[in-house]
Order: sequence, then C-alpha cells, then structure tokens
Amino acid sequence: MNSLQLEKIGSLKLKPSPLPEISSGEILLKVTHCAVCRTDAKMWERGQRDLVLPRILGHEICGVSEQSKKRFVVWPGKACGHCQQCRRGSENLCREMEIMGFHKDGGFAEYAAVPESSLIPVPDDLAGNIASLAEPLACTLNALEQAKVRKGDRVLIYGAGPVGLMAGLAAHAQKAFPFIKDISPEKLRRSADFQKQIRIENADASPDNPGGFDVVINAAPSQDTFLKGLSDLRHGGRFCLFSGLTDESPVPVAVVNEIHYRQLQVTGAYGCTRLQMKNALKLLSAYKDEMCLLIDDHIELAQVPAVLPKILEGQALKFIVKL
Repeated sequence: MNSLQLEKIGSLKLKPSPLPEISSGEILLKVTHCAVCRTDAKMWERGQRDLVLPRILGHEICGVSEQSKKRFVVWPGKACGHCQQCRRGSENLCREMEIMGFHKDGGFAEYAAVPESSLIPVPDDLAGNIASLAEPLACTLNALEQAKVRKGDRVLIYGAGPVGLMAGLAAHAQKAFPFIKDISPEKLRRSADFQKQIRIENADASPDNPGGFDVVINAAPSQDTFLKGLSDLRHGGRFCLFSGLTDESPVPVAVVNEIHYRQLQVTGAYGCTRLQMKNALKLLSAYKDEMCLLIDDHIELAQVPAVLPKILEGQALKFIVKL
C-alpha cells in the first residue's frame, strides 16, 4: 500500500509499505478520507510529546471495513477500558491511552489497523469527507461540556480556525449564542460565509456584543487568549482552555487573583470520547452544507507536505485527503 510517513521532523515521504498487521481486537480499515489537522502540521514541524518516529500521521479518519464493508469513523484512541477514567466514560483521559497518528500508525495511508472498539458507524446519508470531520467537532463538544454551556449562554471563542468555527457551530446547535475573535482579519473574512450560516457574530464588530460573556473558549495557542479571555467573562463566568498555550512567560499573580475575586471557573478540555464522536456525527448530518464551507480542497497523499505550511500559517481551513 502507499503511505505517507514522517521519518524525522520535517521529512514526510510517500512510500510503499506492507499492509498493517492486525492484532487481536483490531480490523483492517480501508481509509477513504483523512482530514489534515493542525496537530499533524505541528508534529511535522517540531514533533510532539507522544509522537514515536517513524510514524504514519493522520487521526481524523473515515473508512470501510475490509471484513464487513461497512463505513466507520475512527475514535483515534485506544484506552485500557478498566481504569477509573474509562469506567466513568472519560476514556480520553486514560493514562494508558495510545493514539493513532501519535503512538501508532494513522490514516495517511491506504489501510490502517483499527481497534474494533474505536469504530463508530457512519450514517448512510453522510458523505465520507464530511464524516472525517467528526473527531475535531467532537473535541469542541467536549470543550462545551467541560465549560457547562447552556441554552442562552453567550459564548466567546478566540480563534477563527477550523476548530474555533466548529465550536461556534456546536454552541449554536445547543441554542447558545456564539461570538468569535481573531487577530487576523483575513481569517475572519475567509470564514465569513460559514459564520453567516451558523449565526456566529464577530465580537469586535457586532453591535450586539454583550460584554461579560458567560463562557470563553480559546481555540488559539497564545497566552493572550487566556489573559484577555478572563477579562471578557462576567463575574462567575467559565473559561475553557481548549488549545494548549505555547508562550513561555508565566501567568501573572494578578491574573490568578482575578479568578479568585471574580469567582471565575477555569477548566481544561482534551480530546474527545466515543460518545462525543457519535454526537458529532449527528451534528454533521444536520449541518452537511455548512460544513462543506470549511473544506478548502480534497487532496492526494502526495500533496500533504505542500499544505502543512499553509495550515501552520493560518492560511487554510481544512484539507481532506481522499484515497
């Protein structure tokens, strides 16, 4: 089969490789679509703590079982199934987690070995390219769940990249009111049609900007999204740290005291659960046309290295590898 392998940092190569070996509890999945994630681009540029090289990247996967011929999306994790986190339905926090495209080979290949427990059936009316977006959308559902977003909440999202926009869609679907900020006018312009369809308001331009948001979610890695985001919250508001921060400077004590005196709630959100991916598929079925607006292009495996710099520079939304 053909596969795109990260042999070392900065070096992705298309090469033939043997079909994956199938272990007990796994199936052979014929990959039909694999969306390119910003995390893939970051691993190509500088690696990642869980990345073991060489590696076939790609974790936003849709494919067909070679055995049953049924279509599935893939929850990219393999959890132990018996720890406290797994038993309470938070398998994304399992300490023994192994993730496709990180610890084991992922979806930038014609075939992948996938745990049967990670397979989630795709509805018949949902195209594979849209279904491949279930994992990032599910991650935003996790963020909304951790931030306890409720009907009528005003939700401010920092970052107009794909996951920020998906968080806006998820908030809208839960009958909250999404607003968005981004330092790049170009990114806001590029996603204007999607924002209009989902009724996401530009927080800096909207005459209805309420101030004092109920929830702030950072979908961008700058520390400013945390520092400024806290000040955007009403007293008692909730901040969800969705994107990890890349800045090295420490958080000032005054900011910690701001959390204390204004009784703000700060939570993290990491990855997603299988249930959240099932719910994401339902959302994708309901918003198929809108989700198409987030797809820049469908590409071949050989084209992936050329689009990674665009993704890192914020010049793209979603590219989907079609196999």
